[in-house]
Amino acid sequence: MTRFLLLVLLLSLVFIVKLFEWNPQTVTFQFLPGHPLTLPEVTLFVLALGLGAGFVMMVHGMGDLLRWVRNLREVQDEKREEKAAALWKKVREELNRSHTPQALSLLERLVSIYPNHTEALLLLGNIKRSMGDLSGAIRLHRRARVFDEEDVRLLAALAEDYSKAGRGEDELALYGEYFRKKEGRNVNVLGMFRDRLIAREKWDEALEVQSVLSRSFQKGERRDREVAILVGIKYETGKAQLSREDTDASRRSFRSALKIDPSFSPARIGLAEAQSREGRVTEAFATLEEGFRRDKDLVFLDRLEEMALETGSPDRILSLFEKAVAGDPNNSALLYARARLFDRLMLVDSALELMESLEGTENWEGEFYGLLGDLYLRKQDRANALESFRKGAHGESRIGRYACRHCQIRLAGWSGRCPSCNRWGTVTVHPGFSRPASPADETGNRYMEGSSGLPDPTWDAYSLGQST
Repeated sequence: MTRFLLLVLLLSLVFIVKLFEWNPQTVTFQFLPGHPLTLPEVTLFVLALGLGAGFVMMVHGMGDLLRWVRNLREVQDEKREEKAAALWKKVREELNRSHTPQALSLLERLVSIYPNHTEALLLLGNIKRSMGDLSGAIRLHRRARVFDEEDVRLLAALAEDYSKAGRGEDELALYGEYFRKKEGRNVNVLGMFRDRLIAREKWDEALEVQSVLSRSFQKGERRDREVAILVGIKYETGKAQLSREDTDASRRSFRSALKIDPSFSPARIGLAEAQSREGRVTEAFATLEEGFRRDKDLVFLDRLEEMALETGSPDRILSLFEKAVAGDPNNSALLYARARLFDRLMLVDSALELMESLEGTENWEGEFYGLLGDLYLRKQDRANALESFRKGAHGESRIGRYACRHCQIRLAGWSGRCPSCNRWGTVTVHPGFSRPASPADETGNRYMEGSSGLPDPTWDAYSLGQST
């Protein structure tokens, strides 16, 4: 090969010499004013050829140089990655042995060698948080997100840092920034964002997030759960609007909730309250009566009773109770509710007669016997009054006229959302008696804060469609 190249070079030199012999003409060039330069034409040709060859060689040389630099960097990166992998392995080993200080030291060394090692930054930040160094955890997790903003683990870790540090607004801003992005649709992150908004009662924002979240699932149990939470948030949005006296907007929110779940009692009760505040009392009565006819839930009769007494229309609720009892004459919960209404209206004889007929039919709580004893006292029957008070003192006595179907907590007032288990649509009127627990009582159709919209299998004695 070398001999061939030498032969080519020799022939090229011979050819150039011959060119000089064949082309004796010269060319005058003036590179600078007043300095002409005379060159043979062949010299000009050779110079042009040499410059072109030199330019080509320079281009190829630069390419080779760049490839060499790139290969050198790749080799260096590979060595760094191997070193980082070895350190990362040691970190895991130390953590498995519960040697946290040693693992912490190795992690700090790792992130100094490999600053964009997001796994190490994430773990180091979590350890810092567990040790109470919240500012350090925030700094590390923010640094990790610079290298990978789409990693939801980093987002969740930083959000938890903010939460632990009491920086709730920063936490919400972080979730909000993610939510507004086109790719910000990870259902777990949206669920955490929704929960934070609910905890801070930011119902308008929670509704926006939950609307997206409820559409993120195909038909099935999970979608039903998310839709149930959506119904609850719509109710809370309407409730907040009602507190601001924006009755028009609140009615729309309550109707929107009922459109999804017609059996969601809090929205129907909220709608009736909005109508009542607008002076549309007849429509409010009709709304509650429709709910009672549909679901046979005593809570509607309870709300109707309050509204009727507030507006001075006791005949309307008395008539409705009469029709309800005629349709289900053996429902103890309904009969007891009617007796309490008689007592509120000072119809002592009617109340006492009904209470006496109910005594012994159920395992009544102390409140029942307290009312019975009070009625006897008003009739000057001290002997029976004392006996009733004695039974009430020895019987079960739990404070609260209302109760949650799911967690069984007793409440003094009605609420659309149970303050104990945070589930919507589970608070209703307690029947006044206790009964043995059944397997159905151990389950509930509510998920998290939501209402499934399905008939609740528990406490069938509360429903006027069931006799006890």
